Amino acid sequence: MKVAIVTAGTLPVPAVKGGAVETLVENLAKENEKYRRIELVIISVFDHEAETQAHNYPHTRFIFLRPGLFIEALDKCTYFIANKLLKKGRAASYRNIFRRFYMLRRSARILAKETFDRVVLENSATLFQTLKRKKNYKKYEGHYYYHIHNVVTGSYGCARIINGCKTLAVSNYINQTLPDFMQTIPRQNRRVVYNGIDTKRFNCTISKKDRDQLRNKFGLESKDIVLIFVGRLTPEKGIKELLKAFRKIDTPNVKLLIVGSLFFDSDLWSPFEEQIKQMSEAMKNRVLFTGFIPYKEMPFIYSIADIAVLPSIWDEPAGLTMIEAMASGLPLITTLSGGIPEYVKGDGAVLLPRNEHIINNMAGALRELVMNHDLRLMMAKGSQLISQRMNLDHYYLNFIKEISD
Repeated sequence: MKVAIVTAGTLPVPAVKGGAVETLVENLAKENEKYRRIELVIISVFDHEAETQAHNYPHTRFIFLRPGLFIEALDKCTYFIANKLLKKGRAASYRNIFRRFYMLRRSARILAKETFDRVVLENSATLFQTLKRKKNYKKYEGHYYYHIHNVVTGSYGCARIINGCKTLAVSNYINQTLPDFMQTIPRQNRRVVYNGIDTKRFNCTISKKDRDQLRNKFGLESKDIVLIFVGRLTPEKGIKELLKAFRKIDTPNVKLLIVGSLFFDSDLWSPFEEQIKQMSEAMKNRVLFTGFIPYKEMPFIYSIADIAVLPSIWDEPAGLTMIEAMASGLPLITTLSGGIPEYVKGDGAVLLPRNEHIINNMAGALRELVMNHDLRLMMAKGSQLISQRMNLDHYYLNFIKEISD
């Protein structure tokens, strides 16, 4: 079975610049090297490092599309105007507009020229334009899938084509929040494929010496109790609320390690990011920023922490970072948001209600875990038990099962 996965073109696959969706697509390629159930073709934006990494997947054909310098210049100008001159609230969404138009046009040509048994569109509803162009939706009728990682907000002029797809949602929550224009999709065509990660890779053990050395690299001491936040520095990830809760913790030797940037490994910046940095100034000896960390290094970063705090204040579809933290054997503090409860169950996590008391409740949960070593150990064991069912084998085989029907 020949399967084409069409990506949005914002970040490359292999996921050398990060990105949750891009990482999940790469994980499918990784597992396909082992199982070889499908002939896999991945359409991605070009990146030199990604092209090099693609050689690690000899049974996957990567089609890299190069937007060119003119398109990149247009995007940089558009982003500058949106961010600096117009002061747009979500300026990052203007960063790759022309690149994505280019990717849509070129991807549509590939779908028209070649023939695939299945076509999977990754996350962005704009990708249905690849089926609208050249009337590809007729060619692939009954054989195209929409892999949904976030709440769908628009049809981009493709409502009728979208209603002909089969959905692969990352949680039941996502399927329950489909917009009105998708409600005519038959129930049997709304499927769920839960995310998965390389749980063995995140369950890594490093020596005390290596752990202390890595801690020292980030200004942490051996005796510190380290809280870790991993994610984009955007309002919906709850970093502002976390800093306010952390301010209430006066226990000595407790540090907060903030891992991430506005938009993965990119040049994007926002006023909110600057606001977060300013908030941390009063706690500068206790709050440390790493910036973007390549995904391959994340298991080691988790290994130097004691508690993971990922307090999403939006309806998180299915946070990969929650699975990563649990697989790393960390007690987890998160929220009752979106699809999170479908992934986070059992004794490994504290799930906080997302209400006006979240800061005080988070501070209370942090204080209890910081002060209770035995509780941290018990929750760490619970976390690893939860994460075992979120491995790559289950993810890949469920994906193959759903697109094979």
